[in-house]
Amino acid sequence: MRETKLECAGDRRVMRTDDAGTLVLDEAGKVAAEHGTDMHETLLAEFRAEGWRVAEDGDRAPPNGPARPPGAVAGDSGAPGLKATENDAISS
Repeated sequence: MRETKLECAGDRRVMRTDDAGTLVLDEAGKVAAEHGTDMHETLLAEFRAEGWRVAEDGDRAPPNGPARPPGAVAGDSGAPGLKATENDAISS
């Protein structure tokens, strides 16, 4: 998830974008705007044009989510009946 913290004249906003879209949160953490698609760069440009500055920007784990995305399940060998071998790459 990408999170950008914005500041302007003592006001603060947080913009978060993930697979569900982009949210803009006010200082109280309430949703000020919600978009079902990735509008992060578009909204960021609009905020900057209105005089907002970026205080922090980067990727982070979603709130209440895992610190790292889950990986493959232990013992997962792929689809049943299929087995990849080193020779598969050579024979293609």
